[in-house]
Amino acid sequence: MDDLHSDIKKYYEVWWENPLDPRYVIFKELNRVFLKRLPHGAGKRALDVGSGKGTTVSLLLRKGYHVTAVEINENFTKSLRRNFPEVEVVEGDFNSVPINGTFDVVTAIEFIQNFDSEALRKLLGKVSRLTDHFITNISNKNSLHGFWTSFRGFQKPFVHTYTPREIETALEETGFHVTYGQGIGLLTPITLLSNFRCKIIPIRVAKALNTAGDLVFPKLCHLYYLEANKKQWGTP
Repeated sequence: MDDLHSDIKKYYEVWWENPLDPRYVIFKELNRVFLKRLPHGAGKRALDVGSGKGTTVSLLLRKGYHVTAVEINENFTKSLRRNFPEVEVVEGDFNSVPINGTFDVVTAIEFIQNFDSEALRKLLGKVSRLTDHFITNISNKNSLHGFWTSFRGFQKPFVHTYTPREIETALEETGFHVTYGQGIGLLTPITLLSNFRCKIIPIRVAKALNTAGDLVFPKLCHLYYLEANKKQWGTP
C-alpha cells in the first residue's frame, strides 16, 4: 500500500493541473460545471476529499463554505495550509483518518479513480455517514479516452475507471440517490504515445465537438459528473 501511495503522489505531483496534459481542457470544463452547479454555502460546512493543489477548495471558498480538506500528499498539504490558512487541512488516506462532525456537502472531484471497487465502497460508506449531499465524478470506462488508455496500456495501475451505471449503483448501495449527472469531454485530445505525447485529436477540435457532443452522449464522455443526495425514509 505504501508503494501504491508513493506512485500516486509522484504521478499527481507531475500531472495534477498541468497545462502540458492535453486532458487539461477537459478538467477545466469539469471545474466550470462544478462551480456553476454548486449552491451558495454561506454558514455551511464542506469537506473536500483529495484536494490536491486546491482548485476545488478555492471554488468552495468562493461560494462561502467553511472548508475542511483531506489530502494524502504531504507536499500538497503544506501548500494547502500556506495558500488557504482559513481551511482545516487533514493529512492522510481518507479511508483511514478520523473526520469529526458532519457536513452540508462532501466533494471528491477527480479523486475516486484512485480507488478499486472495494475501497470505493468503503469511501462511499464513510461519505454517507458524513453528509446527505455528495458531489463527485468518474473517469468513464465507456469513453473514447477510457478505451484508448486501456488499449494502449497507458492506464496507471492505480487508476480505476467506472461506467456511469457502476458508480450510480455503488452510490445507491451506500444510501445515496443520484439527482444530477452530466458528461464532460466526449472527445479528449488522446495521444499516440505515453506521457501525453503526439496528440491524435487536437485540443481545438475536441473543444469544438464537445460543445454539442457532451449533451448528446453524456454517458460516453471522458468524465461523468454526479450529484447525489441521501435517501430519506419512504423515498423510492
